[in-house]
Amino acid sequence: MSTGQVEAAPGRGRRVRRVAGLIGALAILTAVGTAQATAASLPQLHVGSERIRDGSERQVLLRGVNDTSLTDQYQVNPNLPTVTPLEESDYEDMQSLGFNVIRLGINWSALEPERGEISQEYIQRIADVVHNAADHGMYVVLDMHSGGWGKYVATPPDEKCPKGLRPSHGWMGAPKWATFIGVKTTCHDDKTNKRTPAARQAWTKFWQNYSPPSWGKKARGIQDHLVTVWATLAREFAGERAVAGYDLLNEPDPGYVGHGLQRFYRSRFDRHAIRAIRRSERKAHGFHHLVLFEANLTWSQHGLASHSPEPGFSHDRNLVYAPHLYGRDVHSTARPLKGVKRDLHRQAKRITALARQYHTPWWIGEWSFSQFDQDSFKKMIVHSKIQDSMALGSAWWQWSVACGAPQTFDDLDPTPTHRVLGNINPTKCPEGTPRPRPKRWKGVIGRAYPRFSPGRIAKLRSRGQRMRMNGKSDCTPAKRSSSPKACKLVVWIPSSQRPKLRGHHLRNIRIQRQPGGWTATMSVRRDYTVRTR
Repeated sequence: MSTGQVEAAPGRGRRVRRVAGLIGALAILTAVGTAQATAASLPQLHVGSERIRDGSERQVLLRGVNDTSLTDQYQVNPNLPTVTPLEESDYEDMQSLGFNVIRLGINWSALEPERGEISQEYIQRIADVVHNAADHGMYVVLDMHSGGWGKYVATPPDEKCPKGLRPSHGWMGAPKWATFIGVKTTCHDDKTNKRTPAARQAWTKFWQNYSPPSWGKKARGIQDHLVTVWATLAREFAGERAVAGYDLLNEPDPGYVGHGLQRFYRSRFDRHAIRAIRRSERKAHGFHHLVLFEANLTWSQHGLASHSPEPGFSHDRNLVYAPHLYGRDVHSTARPLKGVKRDLHRQAKRITALARQYHTPWWIGEWSFSQFDQDSFKKMIVHSKIQDSMALGSAWWQWSVACGAPQTFDDLDPTPTHRVLGNINPTKCPEGTPRPRPKRWKGVIGRAYPRFSPGRIAKLRSRGQRMRMNGKSDCTPAKRSSSPKACKLVVWIPSSQRPKLRGHHLRNIRIQRQPGGWTATMSVRRDYTVRTR
C-alpha cells in the first residue's frame, strides 16, 4: 500500500501431564527481569523445502508489523509531521505483542535523492532500526516501499484540472529526478486516488527503463538505478543476520503496461535486482539473504498470474513470494463478513498455487482491517485461521500513522479530512494524541505461535495464549546429541500468568518470562504435539 540473555532462577524439575505418551522431565526457569535479545541470538535465515528456515533447518514463522517511520512522504500541511519516529517504547511494545519481525518501509527517494548519489546518512538510519529491533529479538525485512509512485506527482499550482477531477497531493516512493509524467494530468477523482494518469505514466517509464536524451546515449535507465540501490543495500547488510531479507518493490503499479507484457517487465526487474543483490553479497563476503517479491498492485482485480513474475524467472534458492492478503477489504469498513471470508480463502488458494509453481514459501507482507469496521474482529479471526492453517508468517499494516501522512488528506487542502488515523495504535488528529487500541485485537495480532519448529509444522491453531500444534521431525536421541538446536522448539505465549504446556514427545521444557508473555523452549522427538493454555 507494511529473548535472548535472561537472568534466570533455576526451578525444580516436575512432571508434565501425559496426553498420549511420556513427556520427560520438565525444568521450568522463570526469568527475573526483562528479556533482551541481541543480534547474535537471531539465526541466519534461508529457504529450504519451500519453507523459511534457520541454520539448524527449523521452520521459522516471522510474525510482526509494518513500520513506516523512515519513509519519505509528501507533506500537505507543513505543521504536521508525516511520520512518527520509533522510540525505545515502540520496540518494547512490539516485543510485548510477540512480534519477531518488522517490515521496514524505506524509500528510493531518500536512498538516492540525487541521480547516482546514495545517501549514507539514510542507510545509517536504516541500520539503527535494524540494530534496535535485534536488541528486542526482532528481524527486519527491508521493504522498498512505494505508493502512488512518489512525492513528485502532486498537482502543481498552475495546472488546471479537467472537469470532474480535483488536485492531487503526492505520496512516497521514487525520487524527483526519476519521475517522468509527460503531459498526463496529475488530477484525480474518487476512483483513481493514487493511480492518477501522471502516476501511471511514471510507472510505465520505470518498466520501460527510460532515460531522457539529456542524460546521454550511454546513461543508465531509471530502473537500472533502483537495481544499483539494491546492490548498495545488499553490500551494506551482507553479513547482518538481523536483516531477514529484501522486499524488492512494494505493490508496484503496472502503469499503462498491458496484461500481456506485465509478466515480462516484472520478471526482468526482479531478476536484475536479485542478481545485483547476490553479486554484492558475494563481494562483501556475506551470505544470501531472503529476497521477497510481490504481485502488482491490481492483481486482485485483474489476475494474480498475469500480475506476477513468470515462474522460472529466477533460479535463486532463497526466494519468498510475498503478495499482500486483504480479501479486497483494505479501504473498506462495510463489506459483509461473508464476502470478505470468501475472498480471503479464494486469494489464499490462488497464492498458494502460484507459490508452488515458484517452488517458494509465501509470506503475507501486509494484512489488516479498519478499526471502524464493526466486523473487524470477526474478519481478523477468519484471517488468523487462514494463517495458522497454512503455517504462514505475516506483518500487520501498520504500527502507527502520523497526522501529516498523505492519507490524512483528500487533496491539497491542509486541513486534515480524517480525525482518527491508524488501527493498532490509533491517533487523534490533528493533535497527534494516542487513542486506545481496539478491544480484543491483541488476542489475535499477538496470539501464541511457534517461532522455531524442528522439521515442519503439520497443524497449527491459536488464539490468545491457547495454541495447538503438531510438528513432524526426524529428531532422534542421536540427532539431539549431535545437533541439539535442530531439535529445539521455541514458542511465544502471551500471558500475564505462567502458561501451562501439554504435549507428546517433549523434553527439557524451559519457560522464560518476556515482555507481555513467555517464551517456551523444549526439545522434541520425532512427531510431536504441543498445547498451551
